[in-house]
Amino acid sequence: MALGFRGNDEWRDMSEYLVHLTNQAAFQRILTDGELRASRKPFGAARHVRDVEIAQQSVCLSEIPLDYLSRLVDRRGQFGVGYAKRAVAMAGGAPVWYLRKDSPVADEFKRLVENARGDDGSPTSQNDPVWNLTPYIDFPGPYWDTEYEFEWEREWRIEGLKVNTDEVRFLFAPERHHHETARLWSGGPTPAMIDTTWPMDRIQDVLAKRAL
Repeated sequence: MALGFRGNDEWRDMSEYLVHLTNQAAFQRILTDGELRASRKPFGAARHVRDVEIAQQSVCLSEIPLDYLSRLVDRRGQFGVGYAKRAVAMAGGAPVWYLRKDSPVADEFKRLVENARGDDGSPTSQNDPVWNLTPYIDFPGPYWDTEYEFEWEREWRIEGLKVNTDEVRFLFAPERHHHETARLWSGGPTPAMIDTTWPMDRIQDVLAKRAL
């Protein structure tokens, strides 16, 4: 394993990995349960459509390279799981598509959603393919009139993921929690463990040793 994209050490603005960061309590539950479960909060373009809420629940990940995780750590937490991006894609995960409100593309997609709803606002069919797309599409405000830009998070979503798998490439936790984290791990050899406060050369060294 290495930080460069597809073996190219110079491509540090891209990543082979997807990370899910959280707080300590949630992280312990993830390791104990052996899976990342979808949030009960629905996401995406149909999060307010009744009767399809469960289908809109997702696990959120980020493809921000490890070099640039500090802002995400500040927002989400120092604990988490890192996956091979290819494995998440093959399991059905996908990047979130942000369509700016009132843009022609956003308006067109909203028409697809409205066409799948009846006069009372509920879905005409829960099996309409549009409900499989809506968790991956959101409508932030215009660039000049929004309080928070989500695009920098490079977000991916997926219905759920197993944790006790060799597709987990590393775990995040402060160094003082590494022993406890290893004890909670039950999926074979413990993945590399990373403290997000470590300098990049130390993180790279840890990943390089695991690749041997």
